[in-house]
Amino acid sequence: MKRIAVGLLSAAVGGSLLLSAGTASAERTALSVRIDSVNPNPVVVQDGEDTRVTIEVRTTEATRVELRLKPVSDEFRALDVREPRIIHEGDLWRFSTSFDEDDFEGRWLAIAEAYDKDGKKVTDQVNFSVKHEEQEKADTRLTGFRADPEAVRKGRWVYFTGRLQVSRGHEWRGVRDEEVEIYFRPRGSSAWKWVTSADTGWKGSFRAKARASKSGEYRAVFDGDDRLEDSTSRSDRIRVWRR
Repeated sequence: MKRIAVGLLSAAVGGSLLLSAGTASAERTALSVRIDSVNPNPVVVQDGEDTRVTIEVRTTEATRVELRLKPVSDEFRALDVREPRIIHEGDLWRFSTSFDEDDFEGRWLAIAEAYDKDGKKVTDQVNFSVKHEEQEKADTRLTGFRADPEAVRKGRWVYFTGRLQVSRGHEWRGVRDEEVEIYFRPRGSSAWKWVTSADTGWKGSFRAKARASKSGEYRAVFDGDDRLEDSTSRSDRIRVWRR
């Protein structure tokens, strides 16, 4: 039966990540260590997401292995590791950790240090790289925008409705919990002025209202964010009459 040992993050030394574990080893004639792989390589990190990385180390006569990951740069940013662990099966030591957008972009060094029962140490190291990749934003649209009623007395309410949708493959779906702003342009003017805003709800629908002041046109605007492109609705005209 294979003996499997699991160890957690033990220390961070000199700006480098240190993972370690210990267990009894099979008998071998000489102490040795070799980093077999860093997977994936390069480590591609997208905005707001973690990328899991596995480093496999082969040894003989080792009772303990430590792995340090450090950037080949003075511009070091701390690596936030979530549930780092190591699994040991015979001569194979498999380290697992994660990288995110806060980690240094560029060349990194993986350093494996193996120890035998007498404390003797041997070392191996390999280079790998980390790349930051901006997530492609999804297209959006503001559909069904209306300003009602079409004719209204000055000082009365004008009501706005519409939907914010995002493109998902070959279909459009409503987007919840996003802010949509309403702008007004008086007749004969070229400037749009903010009047109110609303948050989207079920199926991306939104509702808002504002007091009527002048004849002109309204439109809805979504500014976008790090995931979604911006969009602007068609304009809708109203006529305001005085008492």
